[in-house]
Amino acid sequence: TLFPYTTLFRSIRDDEVLAKLANVDNLGEIRHHGSRYVEGTRLSVFAAVERWLDDKSSPNRVIVISGNAGMGKSVISAVLCQKMLEAGRLSGSHFCRHNKARRRNPKVMLQSLACQLSESLPEYRKALVKKFSRNVGVKIGDMEVEELFEFLFEEPLSDLEDQGSIHLMVIDGLDESEYQGRNELLNVIADYFKTLPCWIRFVVTTRPEMNILEKIQDLNPIQLIPNDQENLMDVRLCFQEQLEHVLQSDCQDTILEKLVEKSGVMLYTYYLAEFIKKNAVRMNAAEVINSDLPSGISSVYQDYFKRLKNEMQKELGITEEQFFDFLNAMVAAREPLPVEFVYKLFLSKEWSSADEQKVRDAVDCISALLPIEGECIDFFHKSV
Repeated sequence: TLFPYTTLFRSIRDDEVLAKLANVDNLGEIRHHGSRYVEGTRLSVFAAVERWLDDKSSPNRVIVISGNAGMGKSVISAVLCQKMLEAGRLSGSHFCRHNKARRRNPKVMLQSLACQLSESLPEYRKALVKKFSRNVGVKIGDMEVEELFEFLFEEPLSDLEDQGSIHLMVIDGLDESEYQGRNELLNVIADYFKTLPCWIRFVVTTRPEMNILEKIQDLNPIQLIPNDQENLMDVRLCFQEQLEHVLQSDCQDTILEKLVEKSGVMLYTYYLAEFIKKNAVRMNAAEVINSDLPSGISSVYQDYFKRLKNEMQKELGITEEQFFDFLNAMVAAREPLPVEFVYKLFLSKEWSSADEQKVRDAVDCISALLPIEGECIDFFHKSV
């Protein structure tokens, strides 16, 4: 008669124990980046991951996807999460972000992944609760990253039997996981992930920074290269899908070739397609060839900042010096810049709600580049 109540109380106790762990919600990141995916692109990357997951004999616990800024690594991570979630194979994810303390902190990431894994793997949940129960009073926040990994993963998982299926976790943006000037997550991935059971696997994306490449070269990373033929075919498909109703059908191939020549990275492809859609009703080959389209992602950003400067001068009457003060503050800020700080930068001591709206309108003119979230302004991408 008491069995249901005993089970309930045990479940409540377990929840209280695991509540000590930080848990970061990634659904928003997955939806945001996943919405930019163009069906039919990056197929070889997804196929390589699938083959690796299906190969239970593979000695590799980690597969790394490496590419420079703008190659679409976060989109790949998000789509992988969606695919694996549908297949019942995803056990956790974390999107590192250089400008968000919780997302770049490796200790928070390890706790969040442990929390997510405990939800998908009951045996691990029991082992983790047992580990906490035996170490009452242990403060996980005081542990070093390696020690925390051992406490949350290595020891609890070592006692579990082979689960018979692969449990995948996705970590996006290893290069953005810097904490107190060091990338301790890099060391954990390179030196400690290989100690985990063969049925625990990780997909990790990163920019190919020198210190990272030196540590992960033995993992044979999948490299996303701008001039690679497959990448150029993916870029072409993106333009084709997004500009279907803008390009003249009789010279579509010629136009697409010229657009692919100007591009090479997915991020630039996205912006160039948006630029064309906003500035042209129908484009023929001559217009594309002779038009003053942005050349490269830096050129796109330069155009956006010029628009921002003009908008702020028009709406707020600011000087060029004030504009560069704003950019300096944006660049120097370790975290997203509070909108109220921008009010103080541009407005007099006594400002009205109408003045505030002018600032917002000015920034909103390039909201794709500087989105306002949680009353803070932020660069939407590290490449900016």
